[in-house]
Amino acid sequence: MTHEIPTSVGQINTAWFDSVLGGVEKATIVKVIHGTATKICVELDFSPPRRGSRRVWVKTGMEPHSADKRMDNVYAGEAFYYKALAGKYDTRTPECFYAATDAQGHSVLVLDDLARIGARFVEPVEAGSVDFVARALEAIARYQASSWMAPELHDIDWLRMGGSHRAYDFISWLYEPNHWREYAQRPRFQKLAPALRDRELLVKVHRKLQDDFWPQAPWALAHGDCHFGQAYRLPDGEVRLLDWQAVQIAHWAHDVSYFMAGALSVQDRRANDRELLRHYLKALADHGVEPPADEVAWRAYRAHAMHGIGWVMCPFEMQPEENCEVFTERFSTAALDLGSVDLILGGG
Repeated sequence: MTHEIPTSVGQINTAWFDSVLGGVEKATIVKVIHGTATKICVELDFSPPRRGSRRVWVKTGMEPHSADKRMDNVYAGEAFYYKALAGKYDTRTPECFYAATDAQGHSVLVLDDLARIGARFVEPVEAGSVDFVARALEAIARYQASSWMAPELHDIDWLRMGGSHRAYDFISWLYEPNHWREYAQRPRFQKLAPALRDRELLVKVHRKLQDDFWPQAPWALAHGDCHFGQAYRLPDGEVRLLDWQAVQIAHWAHDVSYFMAGALSVQDRRANDRELLRHYLKALADHGVEPPADEVAWRAYRAHAMHGIGWVMCPFEMQPEENCEVFTERFSTAALDLGSVDLILGGG
């Protein structure tokens, strides 16, 4: 049964929680966080016989940009993930108590509060340590190995066709000419290498990356938006990922390159990316997957690092300007260092 999905914070109340979870005596909003999606922390008090209280997070689309119907695909992508995939491929995402998408395209999730298990979230402006990135690559290898070339995933149209990235035509939306002109005036644009300040070039390269590189084998389940800001660490050092709105199947390097090139400082990436890539390949092997050869993997890493250049056009409503600045610098430098553009266009 699908219940009415709230379209305002005021509708996230005791009656709604009781209708979807049952036994809720009181729901108290603790905080609201705005971004790509709206995230609302709520304290729930349960009536007998359950009794006790629990904090949860409601995730839905109540932002001004949520009115763009293309965003429905983004929110629906994560609802789809939790309804169809969570728990099957060792992604270790938060427990989901409710996930739904209605006929109008609105979606909502009710997720466990990760503070309960001691999660510590990253600050994107502070680059990750080499150890942190190594642990994140282990997590990526784990869910990729469990889904490596899995035929049942290829049979799911949403995943095979590129998930929400394709459904809302991410590239056209990000590089729309008026949007480009406006964001070229922002501080982050000065972090973009002059050789990459060409809208038509970036569109061409991104489309070829998406159309020709993402679908290549060997593929696996992909987070799809695997940037450093999605990561959190548990007390035992394990790293996990949030926000599976862009879930799809894609070449293994999609998640690996995007995370590594965006998480490390420029200096640490230059000094450690080859060794970290070998660490990832070993983790695949430890999970029973025959990994690509080192040089084949290095070439794939070089190409897929280009994906992160899109941060230069990320809407300010979705991410703070300081995050966009640091990611633009890290990905821009990586693309130049690795020769990503020439490789993707066939000249490297």
